Amino acid sequence: MEYVLRYDVKPNKSTEFRAWLKGNESVLRDHAPEGWEYRGTYFAVRSFGDYTNETRWGIADYAALGSGFGDPKNVQALQEWMDHVDQTRPFQATLYKGTDDVDILPGA
Repeated sequence: MEYVLRYDVKPNKSTEFRAWLKGNESVLRDHAPEGWEYRGTYFAVRSFGDYTNETRWGIADYAALGSGFGDPKNVQALQEWMDHVDQTRPFQATLYKGTDDVDILPGA
């Protein structure tokens, strides 16, 4: 499964956030909670899309959603990550499953 989180970075802070990510992506990747795999953060270009950023994680199974926030290094990184996020606008989170893995209800 893939967990996708869309959000806006605080105004005029994208350059700072990009620099922070470059210095901390290994922490997000290497210290993720059990069952989570950090797959990257993406920036919208040329004002396409409704949000400035998107972060993706691979999720092993539904149980991983309740596995906590990882070790102390990951918790600190997530707190610093949130310092860059514009929290005045709601996030958009989506959980995806692949074509061969998803169950489709009849009539859908």
